[in-house]
Parts: sequence; structure tokens; C-alpha cells
Amino acid sequence: MPKTLERPRLRDFPYLVELRRDVEERRRLFSEPDLTYFFWECTLRCNLRCTHCGSSCGPTRKDDELTTEQICAILDTIGEDFDCSRIFVSITGGEPLLRQDLYEVVAHMTGLGMRTCIVSNGTLLTPQRAARLYDAGMRTISISVDGNQRTHDAVRGEGSYVGALAGITNAVEAGFEVVEAITCVRPANLPVLSLVERGVREAGANLWRLITIDRMGRLEGATDDEFWLDSPQVNYLLDYIDQRRVDLARQGDPFDVGFSCGGFIGLRREKAIRGDHNQCHAGLCVGSVLSDGQVSACPSMPRSWAQGNALETRFSKIWFERFADYRDEKIRREGVCADCSWYDVCLGGGLHERLAQPDQFCWLERLQG
Repeated sequence: MPKTLERPRLRDFPYLVELRRDVEERRRLFSEPDLTYFFWECTLRCNLRCTHCGSSCGPTRKDDELTTEQICAILDTIGEDFDCSRIFVSITGGEPLLRQDLYEVVAHMTGLGMRTCIVSNGTLLTPQRAARLYDAGMRTISISVDGNQRTHDAVRGEGSYVGALAGITNAVEAGFEVVEAITCVRPANLPVLSLVERGVREAGANLWRLITIDRMGRLEGATDDEFWLDSPQVNYLLDYIDQRRVDLARQGDPFDVGFSCGGFIGLRREKAIRGDHNQCHAGLCVGSVLSDGQVSACPSMPRSWAQGNALETRFSKIWFERFADYRDEKIRREGVCADCSWYDVCLGGGLHERLAQPDQFCWLERLQG
């Protein structure tokens, strides 16, 4: 059982009340799931071969990708069974821009009332492609920038940093309202975070999201610490984000910096650096269709957790009838969570983290070392 990371003080009471309200809403979703966030893993092909790729993507096709007609038919059933005006779609890969039909599918999603985004390495996002995505109805884009030029190119390939920043600028110039840079933080880029921020801001990003790296995909079973932050480094990262948010608010600067993914990181930090409750909602309000049509909670979950295929069974039937494991609190309360005093706020952390690194998923333990 993790030690108590922090004891609530009187001045923390409003934060605790707010967190408990958030968690009660999350707990309600265990019995009343509500699809509002949808991933389409459109391909497992990628023009890069990043060392830390969570999906082990590469240049060749690994499965039978859904055709244009197949994914649009699946989307039509979602449109019939859910309120699409409440669904935000994140299109992931692989590299989504390798799909020639991406613009057609985005337009189809827009026509159904969905809001859309792609998560891209940015190197293929030319001005023309950015404009086509905008014309198809997309208004948000996320581009990976994993360091300054030296530390980014070390894991993503020579020239990819320049390409990523160019992609950000092309998205801004095409009119995208939210242009987000995502940084996977590791020991090598931790000391240069200020340079990363400068680079993405100069390129035009208005949001910077920092995440950590899990032992999955190409790093499954990895035992070295090249990509894994130790306790002092995790604390440094969270303190850095906290201070940047304070400084930006004080300056009236609209640029947003935040931490994403991961489990409960402590009472004060949870509200300070996330803003909104942002712990794992896999299978509660988050669902996904993988590249071959399998239905899962999110693409970060092991493929073995897929609960059927949308080519064979209607997505809504799988979502409502086959997601019992995602909505079973017994699974979330096993192991270190069993007697933890913070379980009622954490609800067991991120499922993908628990499965990827079962001995190292608890953030309270990571913070204490």
C-alpha cells in the first residue's frame, strides 16, 4: 500500500470536495456508460519508426485496415445509436495522413455532427493537407514534439523535428482553432522542456500537453530506464508544469500547459496541473474502433481486451453489452489499490498503465520512489 502522499489541510477542502464530485460522476459511468470520446485507430502504418512507439508502428501494413466504406458504415451506426453532437473523435495511428481517404472520412464524421482531431507526427502535414482537413470540418490537431531538435530526432529520426514544427505552423495557417503539441517526457528531454516550449510556441501551437511513456508497444518488457522517469524526475516534471501554469496565468498568457494521462497524482497537483479531472475513462465514456474493426476502450489497451469486431457486431451492442471488464471496479481495486486510502478519488488509475506495467502503475508510489 502506498504511503499517504499528502494529508489534506483545511485550505485543501474545496479541492477535495471538487475531486469527489468529479469521481462520483466517473463512478456513475460504471453503471451508466456514456460515449462522448471516440478513437479511430485508422492505420498501424507510419512513415517514421519511433523508438518509443506504443503501437510498434512501421512503414508496412500489419493488418487488414478498414476500407472507406466499412468505417463510414460503422460511423453511420454510431450516428443512429448515439448523440454525435456530444462525441469528440480522435483519429490516431500509426500516421493518419498515410490514409488517402482521411479527408473523406473526416467529412463524413463532420456530417454526422462529430468534432474531430488527428494525432500526427506532423511531418506529412503540408499546407495543402492541412487545408483539406480544415475544409472537411476538422478544427483541432495534435502533433508530437518530443524534445528540442537533438532529443526529438534521437527517437523519431533525423529531420522529423523540423517537419513536426512545420506541421504545427501549417495547421495554424490553415485556420485550426486548437493546435496542440504533445511531448512524451523522458530523462533525455526533461532538462530541455523550456526549449521544447519555445519551439512549439514559435511554430504557433496554443496548447502543450506533456505525458509520460509506458512500457508498451516497442518498449513492452523494457527493463532499462532510458524512457522511464524516476521519482525525482516525475516530481520535477509535475512541479515544472505547475509553475508554468502559475506563471502563464499571472501574465495573462492564453498559452495552455497541462499534464495528461496517468493515475491520481495527489490532491493539490490533481487540480493544479490538470485543471479538469483527466484520469482514465476507458470504457466509461471512451470507446474505440481499431484499424481492423475491433472494438476496444482506447488504442492504448492491449489488443486482447477488444470485445468484438464492428464489422460483425454493431458497435453499440459491443459498447453496452460486452464492456463488463472495463466497468468492473474489482479489477481496479486489486493489488496495491486494495487498501489505499486514496482509492475513492483515484478509482485504480489508468487501466492501460495497470496492464502495461502492473508493478509500476501507481502514481503515488512513483512520486514517493
